[in-house]
Amino acid sequence: MVRVAQQREQVDRLRGLADELEGCTQRDEHLLEEMAGVLGIAAQLRIEDVSPRLRGQRLREVALQVLETHWGAGREIHYRAWFDLVQEQGYRIGGKDPVATFLAQVHRAPGVESVGRRSGRYQLCTEPV
Repeated sequence: MVRVAQQREQVDRLRGLADELEGCTQRDEHLLEEMAGVLGIAAQLRIEDVSPRLRGQRLREVALQVLETHWGAGREIHYRAWFDLVQEQGYRIGGKDPVATFLAQVHRAPGVESVGRRSGRYQLCTEPV
């Protein structure tokens, strides 16, 4: 029993490190894209640059709509997959760390419940909130 608990804690720590590394990688990719634009080796105007970035209440609304439309109630989804799903629909998330912004907003969205302890998984509530 103790061994299983220790393994669960290790999984949580490793998942956190992987999420942190993903955030760093995304920031580095963004910086490289910006540098390429400044140097003239990439398109100067990108759709991403002119589209508004979601934050706050609007982010919660869009995230819920995308999840409901493309995933459905009662099915679990990891927040990273949900984040990707929202971006695949053409939306961009604001903030210094878009993934952290997304997670903070969906965590407090009405009609969404966390699945498990620190699992990073969420689902739409099957009953009205």
